[in-house]
Amino acid sequence: MSIKASQKEVSDLSTGPSDEDLVSEIKNGKSQTAKLETDDKVLARVTDGIYRVPGSAIRELISNSYDADAENVVISTDVPRFNSMTIRDDGNGMSVDTLVNMIRHIGGSAKRTSKGKGLEVTDAKDTSLSPKKKRKLIGKIGIGIFSVAQLTRDFEIITKQKGDEYYSRAKVTLFNYSDENITEEAERGQSFQTGNVEIWTEPTENINAHGTDIILKNIKKSAKEQLQSVEVWGLKENETDKTDDDEDDIQDSSNAILPSFHVGSINSDEDGTDVYDVPERQHPNLPWDINTDPKEKFSLLYNAILEKTKNAVSPKLSHVLDNYLDMIWSLGLSIPLPYIEKHPFSLTSNDVSDIFALSNKKKGQVTDISDLLKDGKGLGEKLGFISQNEKSDFNVTIDDIQLFRPIKFTDLPESKAVVKKPILFVGKYETEFSEMDIKDSAGGLSFEAYILWSPKVSPKDHNGSLIRINNASGIMFDDSFMKYQVAEQTIKGQLIAEIFVHKGLDSALNIDRESFNVAHPHYQLVMKWLHSAIRQVINKYKKIKKDKKIEIVGNNANDFSRRLNSIVEKRYIANKRDPRERSNLVVSNPAIESDGSKEVQPISFNEDLKNTNDNFLISNNKLSEVFESIKTNKPKQLQLMSKSEALLQILDSYGILDNLTLEIQESLVIDLIEIMKMEG
Repeated sequence: MSIKASQKEVSDLSTGPSDEDLVSEIKNGKSQTAKLETDDKVLARVTDGIYRVPGSAIRELISNSYDADAENVVISTDVPRFNSMTIRDDGNGMSVDTLVNMIRHIGGSAKRTSKGKGLEVTDAKDTSLSPKKKRKLIGKIGIGIFSVAQLTRDFEIITKQKGDEYYSRAKVTLFNYSDENITEEAERGQSFQTGNVEIWTEPTENINAHGTDIILKNIKKSAKEQLQSVEVWGLKENETDKTDDDEDDIQDSSNAILPSFHVGSINSDEDGTDVYDVPERQHPNLPWDINTDPKEKFSLLYNAILEKTKNAVSPKLSHVLDNYLDMIWSLGLSIPLPYIEKHPFSLTSNDVSDIFALSNKKKGQVTDISDLLKDGKGLGEKLGFISQNEKSDFNVTIDDIQLFRPIKFTDLPESKAVVKKPILFVGKYETEFSEMDIKDSAGGLSFEAYILWSPKVSPKDHNGSLIRINNASGIMFDDSFMKYQVAEQTIKGQLIAEIFVHKGLDSALNIDRESFNVAHPHYQLVMKWLHSAIRQVINKYKKIKKDKKIEIVGNNANDFSRRLNSIVEKRYIANKRDPRERSNLVVSNPAIESDGSKEVQPISFNEDLKNTNDNFLISNNKLSEVFESIKTNKPKQLQLMSKSEALLQILDSYGILDNLTLEIQESLVIDLIEIMKMEG
C-alpha cells in the first residue's frame, strides 16, 4: 500500500463566517464574534526550523521516544562527518492512522487529547500520560518530528507496533520557507504546501518487533559545521605564523583557544578518503578509549572536567568541550535520565552533612533537618517528595556513549572558602489557585526543588536555576536565577538549583520549549518562591560562615595557647619552679565597696580567675588606651595578651619580678604590649 500526499494544513472555512462577511456586517453596525485563526505562514515557519542548535532537534526526537514508552534510544550521528543520522527506539511504534495524523497535522498533536486515546498515543483514562508506562508526557503541540528541519530537509520514518505484520514507512521532503513563495502561492485562508510525503507499508515476519526509526539524510551544511566545531578549528588554521622578528615573551593574540576534549577535525581529500587536519589536534582527544564501557564514558567525561577545576577557576563548557560533546552534555541535562550518581532527593546525611528545609512562610527561615536523616533514609522519602521516584527505565546512547544527568552532590571541587563542605537546601510548594478562574490561573501548580551551595560550581555553566517540567527541560541553567537581584554576587556564584514541576507551568513554555512566557502566573509564582528561597539560603550561609570563622579563630587560639603554655612550662621546670603556681595576667576594674575600699574585679582576659592575689594586673582603662589602634581586632588583642602573659611568666620563673610593685608590673605589661603590637 502506498499513499502520496502534499503535507499541508487545510483551513476549515465552515466553522465561521468569511472575512468578507465579517467586514460587511461590522460596517453595517453589527457586533460580530469569530474564532481567532492561525495563518499557514506560522506553520510553514515551524517546518523551516525554530530551534537554535542541532542538539535541540535531537532532544525533541528523544522526547518523542520517551512519550512512546521507549526504554532504549540508540542514536548514530556519523561522528565526525555528520553526513547522516539515525534515531532508533524500542517504543510502542505508530499505527498507520497515527503516522498519517502526525504527518498531516503539524501543530495538532493527538497527545493530551481524546483523539490520542483512539490513536493509542495516550493513556485510555488520563491523556496526560503515556499509554503503557504511564509516563508524564513531554510533547503536546505536535511539532517535535519537524524539529528535524534544523538538520535536514530529507528524512524517513520507519515504525511498527507489536503484533503488526508490516512496517509503516514515510519519506518526507520539506520545502524551504520563503516569504516570497507564500505571498505568491497562498493568500490568507488558503493552504500552503510545506513539503511532500510518501507513506507506504512493507510486510514482515518479525511480528513481535516494535519501535520507530528516524533516518536523517543529507544533513545541512550549517548543522554539520556546527557539530564539527568548524568555527574553532578555522581559527586554529588561520593563526598567524610566528616570524624570527617576533619576541619570545610576546604572546600572539591570534592563537586559538582549543577545547580540551573533542572529536577531532576531519576533511576529505581528493579521492574521498577521510583525513584529520590541524596537525596539533589531528586525532580526537577524549577521556576514554575504544575499549571503555559505554556506561562509563559519560562519567569519565564528567570527572575529567572536575579534574580541571581542582587548581583553577571552574571552566565553561565551551572552553573544554567541542560543540559535539557540548551537545551530548546538554542532552544529558535536558531529557529524563538518571543522575550520574544519585538523585538529590535520595541523598542522606551521610552524603551531605548539612541539609536544611526551606520555608514557604513570608520572611521564613530554613530549618535544620540533618538529624532527621541520620537513619540512612533519603531526604525525599522523609519529606514526602515524589521527584526521586521517577523510574530510571529510559536509556539513551549516542555514538556508543550512554547519557546520564551530569550533576553530582558529593566529592565536589573545593576552594579556599571558609566553608568547605556543600550545603543542601530543599523545599516544595503547591497551590490550586482556588481564588482565581482557571482561564486566569492556568490551573494548579506544584513543584519540589533544591538549592545546593558549594565552594565551587563546576562546570561554571551549572551556576543557575534549571526548571524541569515532567522531568524534562529544554532550557539550560539560568544564571540570573529568574532575575534575582542580590548584592552577594560571590554567594550567588556558588549556587545551583533545580526545580521539578509536577503540575502546571507547562502552558508557560514557549513553542520551542527553550524559553518561558515570563508573564504567565505560574512562572511568576515559581520566580517568587525561588527568590524567597535564595534569600533564606544566603541568610543561613552567612550564619554558617560566621560560626565557622569563630571556630577557626578559636581553634587557632587554642593551638597558639598550647604552644605558649608548652614554652612556659619548660622554663618553669628548668628553673626548678612549679608551673602550676605561676601567676596570670588579669584585666581589672577598681570597684568601690561599701566600706570605701577597692576590690579588683577580673574582666575580659582570663575571666575565670576570681582570685587576683599574686597575679599580674592591668587596669581596663589603660588596656583600652594601648588597644585603641586595634580596638576592632579582638583576635589580635587576645594574642597580644597571651604573649604578654607568657613573657611575664618566663620572667617570673627567673625571679626577676619578685621585687616589683604592682604599678611597675603594670607599666611592664603596657611596654610589652606596645612593642609587640608594632608592625614589622
